[in-house]
Amino acid sequence: MALTPGLDLRQTQRLALTPGLRQGMAVLQLSTLELWDELRRLADENPLLELHEPAAGPAAFNVEAATRPETLAETLCAQIALMALPPETAALARFLTGDLTEEGYLASPAGELSEALGLPLAAIEAAIAALQSCEPTGVAARDLPECLALQLVDRGEAPEAARAACAHLGLLMEGRFSRAARLTGLPRPELERLTGIIRGLPPRPAAHLSEAAPPVLPEIAVEEDGQGGFRAVSLRDALPSLRLDAALAARAGAAPTLRAQRAAAEAALRALRHRGRTLRDVAQVIARRQHRFFAQGPDHMAPLTRAEIAAELGLHPSTVGRAISGKALLFRGAAHPLSIFVPQALPGAVSAYTAQRRLRRLIGDEPPGAPLADEQIAALLQREGVDIARRTVAKYRQCMNIPSSFERKRQKARRRTGPAPRGIGSPEIS
Repeated sequence: MALTPGLDLRQTQRLALTPGLRQGMAVLQLSTLELWDELRRLADENPLLELHEPAAGPAAFNVEAATRPETLAETLCAQIALMALPPETAALARFLTGDLTEEGYLASPAGELSEALGLPLAAIEAAIAALQSCEPTGVAARDLPECLALQLVDRGEAPEAARAACAHLGLLMEGRFSRAARLTGLPRPELERLTGIIRGLPPRPAAHLSEAAPPVLPEIAVEEDGQGGFRAVSLRDALPSLRLDAALAARAGAAPTLRAQRAAAEAALRALRHRGRTLRDVAQVIARRQHRFFAQGPDHMAPLTRAEIAAELGLHPSTVGRAISGKALLFRGAAHPLSIFVPQALPGAVSAYTAQRRLRRLIGDEPPGAPLADEQIAALLQREGVDIARRTVAKYRQCMNIPSSFERKRQKARRRTGPAPRGIGSPEIS
């Protein structure tokens, strides 16, 4: 069959984003820190735009300091400070953060650390266990099998089965399940199931910290409106202000280059105004719909979806998603990411955020010798009106880096019976 050139006319309909709309959506999605960089870039590239930095004072932010990602050691030390550890164990755990590789593995064996520091091996192991209970899961492992076993336990697998399976990783990865079953005593179907999970686990638990997200800074404040409610207001000193140079803009008509730059400057300013209005409107809905959170505390977070906010404001849910991404509000001196105010709802009109706080409270109040199993926690939450399943409890517990009841009992028993290390504060050889 011969091919011949030809012309064909057809009419189609499609949605096209204008440059202004694309810019508005892009600016809306920027986090506060990213917007700082974007404003400086616009001012540097367009002579018609003037950048005015926030005045020095309590409301101004040190962006240069804020953009430095937190190190692995700082992340772990912050978590250790929140644990109910003996002072000696906490001090030793903080000290051992300096012995971690960039990937999160413990560089020295416990025996070498015990000998070098002149401390009992049990004290070293207790400090390592404290580190291993931190996020990211798998940190402070001595080798890959231990790292993967820690992650399996964190996902709810039995510790003995997790350790046995990970001790024979080579056989599992090669699919030699029959031999692995004989060596571990675990059924072949169980080993196949665990292998599927292991393949999806990260072998370098701290690798992602090299790309750690910068902290979230508030652009909006929620304050009392004097009538028993709350309102959202923009923080004027949260961002630099971008303004049009009126004198230079007046001469734009005489120079084609200036005309193009003026159009670009006005488009950028429109995008910024749109971002500010949208963010303030979304925060205003949050301030109204989450009234009980602001009035009575975090345990009273209400279910709220992006679709509900979008319907109230006449926006698309994706626009609301861009508006809350990487943004925060300031309330009574504390910064809260906007995303926590749009939590997943559970049956019974209770938000997932509230359920997680109640779960953490139940575990914090549990008897030291009888930690609550996930089934018991689910039953207690159901009595409080939270319709939640055991699997959901396990998922929330894992997300909050809370060990299983078995592991919590083992850790508490070790803290009671383990010998105390010598020295307080920074470990020293004695």
